[in-house]
Amino acid sequence: MDTFSEFMDYLEKNKDSIRRDLKLDETSEIYKFYRNLFESSYHEFEPHDPGKIDVASTDSSEFLRMLYNGKNIILIRAYTLYKNNITSDFLADIVAVDPVDQRNFTILLMEHSEHKSILKFMEENSPEFIFIDGSLKGRLSHRVDQLPIEGYENFMYDYVKTLKEMIRKAFEKNITLIFMAKSSYTDCFKKYLLSTARKDPETLKIIEKESGIYRNDHYLIKSFARKKGYTQPVMYRKNIEGINVNYVSTDILPDPEDLPMKVQVISRDFAHIDLDGKPYSMDEKIINIIFYGYTGYKVYNLWLVDVDKKVKFRSVEMERIYMRALERKLGITFYETRGERRARIRA
Repeated sequence: MDTFSEFMDYLEKNKDSIRRDLKLDETSEIYKFYRNLFESSYHEFEPHDPGKIDVASTDSSEFLRMLYNGKNIILIRAYTLYKNNITSDFLADIVAVDPVDQRNFTILLMEHSEHKSILKFMEENSPEFIFIDGSLKGRLSHRVDQLPIEGYENFMYDYVKTLKEMIRKAFEKNITLIFMAKSSYTDCFKKYLLSTARKDPETLKIIEKESGIYRNDHYLIKSFARKKGYTQPVMYRKNIEGINVNYVSTDILPDPEDLPMKVQVISRDFAHIDLDGKPYSMDEKIINIIFYGYTGYKVYNLWLVDVDKKVKFRSVEMERIYMRALERKLGITFYETRGERRARIRA
C-alpha cells in the first residue's frame, strides 16, 4: 500500500486548516488585533561578542527498564559542567510505578537530581550564570502532595526543600539561574499581550473570546516575528512553601526561521521587586549571552548541548555495562536485558 500517497492526499485536503493551526491568517481581524500588541512588545536584537563568559550548565538523563516482576529499574544522573569539570548526582532504584504515573515521576526525579547536582556544585564554585535545561515555572508549580509510589510517598517534600535551598544558595553566591526550554506549552506572553490592550467595548469582546482560545506563546511569535529578537520580559511571582520567588520570563527568537525558546531567569536582583505580571527591563547582558550561545536549533545553547552530550545514557553503555553488571551482581538472568526493545532512555 502506498501510504505516502495517502499522506499527500491528507495534506492536500487539510493544508489550509493545518496552516491556520501553525500561523495566524494575515487577512483575519484577529491577526490585525494581535499585530499591534505584538509589535509594541517584541524587541529586535543583534547580538555582539560578550567577551569572557563565566557559565556552568546542568542537564540530566534517565534510563528505565521494566523487569519481569513488573517493577522498573530506574537510573537517573545529572551533571553540572563547568570548565571541563563535572559535578554529578546519581540515583538507582527498583520501583513499582503505575504506567500512568511513570512519565511525570521520572521527570520529577530528573529535576530533583539536577537541583542536587547544582547544590553540590555551588559548595565550591560561584560562576556568574548557570544554564539549566527545562522550565522554572513548571518546577515552581508542582503540588506538594503525597505520591502513590512505594518508598516515595513524601518525595515532593524533599523536592521542594531542595529546590528552595538551591535558589537560596544561588542568591547567597549571587549566581543567576537561567532555565531554557525549546518547547512551549505556556500562554503567559499571550496573557500579557491581552493585558496591554485598550479596554473599549469592542476590544473587551475580543479579549474575552481570546482568553478561552488556546494560542500558545510560540504560535504568536511565529505568526509575527520577522527578525531575531525577544519578547518583552515579564516578572512573575510564585509562592513556594511560604517563600515568594520572583522570576522573569521571556521568549528568545535567535533566528526568524527557527523556533523560539522559552527562557526564565531567577536572580538575587529580583528578590525584592513587586512587579507580578508586569514588564521588567532585564539586563541585556543575559539576552546577549543567550544569543551568543545559539548556533542553530540542534545547538540551541552551546553549554547545554555540551553537558547533554556528556550526561546522556547511551544504549551500548546501558546494555553492555549497567545491565550486565545487574545480572552478574544478582546472579539472575533478566531476559529484558537481551536487547533494547523494552528499554527507554530519555535525556
